[in-house]
Amino acid sequence: MRRYPPGFLSLSASVACERFGFFLLASLLLLYLNEQLGFTTAQAADVLGCFIAATYVSPLLAGAITDGRFGIVRAASLGYLVAAAGYALMAAESRPMVYAGLTLVALGAGAAKLAPQSIATHLFTAEPELRDRGLMLMYLLANVSALVSPVIGETARAWLGWPAAFALASLSLVAAWLILQAQSHVLRATESEPSVHGEASKSNGSGSLGMLMGLCALSVLLTVPHMQAGSTLLLWARDNTNRHVLGWELPVPYVASLHAGLVLAVSPLLARALLYLKTTPGLPTAAAKIAIGVAATGLAYLPLVVAALLESDGSQVGLGWLLGCLALLSVGELLVGALGPSFVLRLAPPTGGGRWLGAWYGATAVGYWMAGRIGGLWDRVPHSMFFIGLALLPLAALVLVPRVTATFR
Repeated sequence: MRRYPPGFLSLSASVACERFGFFLLASLLLLYLNEQLGFTTAQAADVLGCFIAATYVSPLLAGAITDGRFGIVRAASLGYLVAAAGYALMAAESRPMVYAGLTLVALGAGAAKLAPQSIATHLFTAEPELRDRGLMLMYLLANVSALVSPVIGETARAWLGWPAAFALASLSLVAAWLILQAQSHVLRATESEPSVHGEASKSNGSGSLGMLMGLCALSVLLTVPHMQAGSTLLLWARDNTNRHVLGWELPVPYVASLHAGLVLAVSPLLARALLYLKTTPGLPTAAAKIAIGVAATGLAYLPLVVAALLESDGSQVGLGWLLGCLALLSVGELLVGALGPSFVLRLAPPTGGGRWLGAWYGATAVGYWMAGRIGGLWDRVPHSMFFIGLALLPLAALVLVPRVTATFR
């Protein structure tokens, strides 16, 4: 295995445990609200969108904390414990406890999202060329969690009930906290190390701020279609897709696992393609990564437009249409979602990385909120038109790519 700085693999393992709990909840929440607590489809989609948006707003607060005296590692540890308590409250199966639990999970997720990115940036101070590769590894480990957690969560729910699934999520956050504590002395030692801001130093402050705003706009436009993988695409899989494979019917929450599995499957192929881009003279690698990611996200919904037109006669369509969509969404996630924080941290001033990264997550929160509102239209507009709208949003964002990559190599 490639040699990484001390503490990085433990940090990545803690992120994987935290993401296990989050993706388990995300794969079950819409169905839990709709089937167990009696929310309508529109209400459940709206709650899901608002909840995930809140998990991206809370890093704004965490950014101010991690840039101050409280410390990055302490913020992450506190976030893990707060989120663990939130998952435990979800097991009560009542609306007030669900709202309280979701609030705590969202608050804890602020530090859980932001702190590991900031810590990793400090860890790679001596080897900045490994930074993107390290963040990609962290992202892929998170997707391993996303692959297995819906399967384990649905199995626990089917055998033992909803509370068992949420208890597993809570225990995964406790495990994340324990892993972080075991390496806290190593990780805290890196907090005093200055992070690398090579690209930001090449442009004036207003230019960097303008590019940050452009990246945030990209985040909004791409989050809306990406969020549907855990929302309306689950409804599409449940009601409009023939999920039988070799005589076995694929449970709906497993669709979330398919998405994560495709991210992992696409990753090595994408890495080879990016290596070619890196060795092509005159081609700005960062601009190419973002442009391909944006285009892939827009094209992802074209197969479902065709499938929705074929399904208009009332018959269900094959699983392949959905797999095609998820595969292209995976490309977009790897190229923009995984590396977006790295791009932001390159622009941030030396003492403001947490705040700038919080701004990125805040923009993502706006995207998730919009995605929830748009998801509420699922039962009110033809599915083909719904998918066309999702395809147009990221394609319109292509005009932003030259602006936000002006100083990146």
